[in-house]
Amino acid sequence: MWLFLYFCSKLGSALQRAFYGSSGRVTLNEQRNFTGRRLDLTTECQKLTEKNFPERCNSVQVESGAWVGYEYDNFRGRQYLWDMSDRGEYNSCDKWCGPVDHVSSVRAFRQDNNPPRIQLFERPGFSGRKTELQDDIPNLMTRFSMNRMASVRVLGGAWVVYQEPNYRGTHYILEKRDYNNHSDWGAQGSTMGSIRRVRFN
Repeated sequence: MWLFLYFCSKLGSALQRAFYGSSGRVTLNEQRNFTGRRLDLTTECQKLTEKNFPERCNSVQVESGAWVGYEYDNFRGRQYLWDMSDRGEYNSCDKWCGPVDHVSSVRAFRQDNNPPRIQLFERPGFSGRKTELQDDIPNLMTRFSMNRMASVRVLGGAWVVYQEPNYRGTHYILEKRDYNNHSDWGAQGSTMGSIRRVRFN
């Protein structure tokens, strides 16, 4: 009986991984250029210090998936995206627009297999001027004469919005859901300079 239950448990776990997809794998390094103390993660971590890793990270290697580092524990504060763009190699915190090297928690993004699609609205509550995107836009002002968005609908994929053009500055990661106003994605204001898709592979 115990063998049967063990088999069912393993089968259930395998089916769950197949249905939801695996989180992936990421390696954090204390120093630049992938040196110093390192921490390998395959699941989220609410507090890096509980894994004997300092709250400072200066380089990251993404083996698979897409990950977000947070300035504070329990997934709070400034966000840093680490995905598979540029082969998933970030040899310094400058590469992920980090003003400092302080990282306290990390979580993985679950991949959405729907075609990338996002709707941007000029005003809160999905009102005002509307723009729909399916690809990266390095400069929203040049392309659409807009640099503000007050509400968003993510209909497919995952996206990252930057305050400055050319994927620079403070950024926020948007998963598949509705965001009624900019505070729903953690921003202090509605300014947006560029937007791109999150790369999972």
